[in-house]
Amino acid sequence: MEQAMTNYLPAIDIMMCHLGISFEQACEQLGLSPLEQQNLSLLQAEQQQTQSN
Repeated sequence: MEQAMTNYLPAIDIMMCHLGISFEQACEQLGLSPLEQQNLSLLQAEQQQTQSN
């Protein structure tokens, strides 16, 4: 499940950068539930922390 969720992150990043929408709006556009949005937010934070180390 986690791997499937991480596959959404590049699409969300593209939508945020090119369309100028928020993380939440991008998740809504992709049809993700609030729980999935929360899980993705945590995964994104983990990835950013890993990259900064």
